[in-house]
Amino acid sequence: MLAPNFKITLKDKEINSAEVVIEPLPQNFGHTMGNALRRVLLTSLEGGAAIRVKIDGVSHQFSTLTGLKEDILEFILNLKTVNFFVDSDEPVDIKLKINGAKIVKASDLDLPSNVTIANPDTVLANLTSPKSKLSAVITVARGLGYVSSDEHATNEIGVIPLDASFSPVIKANYTIEAARVGRSSNFDKVRLSLTTDGSITPEEAVRSAARILTGFYDYVNSAEAYLIEKKSISEATTSGFVDDLDLPTRVLNAMKKAGFNKLADLKTLTLADLRKVKNLGEKSAMQVVEKAGEKGINIQ
Repeated sequence: MLAPNFKITLKDKEINSAEVVIEPLPQNFGHTMGNALRRVLLTSLEGGAAIRVKIDGVSHQFSTLTGLKEDILEFILNLKTVNFFVDSDEPVDIKLKINGAKIVKASDLDLPSNVTIANPDTVLANLTSPKSKLSAVITVARGLGYVSSDEHATNEIGVIPLDASFSPVIKANYTIEAARVGRSSNFDKVRLSLTTDGSITPEEAVRSAARILTGFYDYVNSAEAYLIEKKSISEATTSGFVDDLDLPTRVLNAMKKAGFNKLADLKTLTLADLRKVKNLGEKSAMQVVEKAGEKGINIQ
């Protein structure tokens, strides 16, 4: 088994983007690690997004609202560009209430303590009249990947379900270069470039992706250990003889005369086969089923 021995460095680090360099890796391992990290980054990290909106005076997304420069569909499209960070396992309602002529931005949303916005300067709408009113309740949630609006639909009248892209990673690409260790140059270097929506830093995104991959590895190991343990227990319980079933002597002799000497012989036995055993009545057959069950052998 190859023991991992590499270092990770961040270059060209900015708020929403960075280049992660991983080196040195054994030859041909660069694509394995780069591709695995990229896929997890793009599909398996949790993020926040708006999933429903209810606007006073609006019954559906193809409506218009007096005093609002944009139509409702355009307002919804602007709302979907807001990058939310939701620190809650349940959906959270956010209120928006604006009166008068104003450029409405994401920063005007009345946020609870468990919701933050990465791009507060995003313009949601333009109110053009001193008498304009915009009152809405926006439901945000945490999730994975892309979820269609059908999944967010409710029976409440006036609530508009939204499709949502939860992934906080906008872009992730990698390249492989040769790396040198001493005189040897047959090692791989991974350059992973990624851009997030600002709700998570590139460094946090890579750490989360690595935790998911190692968690999967731990799960596979634990599952393999469980199967090995279960197999060893099964082998141990079926490695003995029918004498171990503590059956009456008459029943035991009938089983042996029928060729069932070992517990392993009972593994493929059915209840119908058991009833055909000479000198073994229904009551005795059920005794065999019961005692075999205690050894983990299921006869049906």
